[in-house]
Amino acid sequence: LLVDRGNCSFVQKVRNAQHAGAAAVIIADNTCQCSHEKVCTPEANTECEKHEPIMADDGSGFDITIPSVLMFKQDADPVKEQLKKKKTV
Repeated sequence: LLVDRGNCSFVQKVRNAQHAGAAAVIIADNTCQCSHEKVCTPEANTECEKHEPIMADDGSGFDITIPSVLMFKQDADPVKEQLKKKKTV
């Protein structure tokens, strides 16, 4: 399952996906890293992040059994575009 990074924690996002029946989760970052500005297109009215996000258990992930990974925005955007076109990625 591919989901956008948002306001809830990574743990909660993966837990929600697991409860919905997902076998694994790819979280697509929605913010460019400042160090990647040459290859990343920021969303309108957003600033780059100076530090990479840390995708870690916040202490409440004991019940999560599916794998998860974070994709940087510049890597996730092309995948999302292909999925919008109903193409296999």
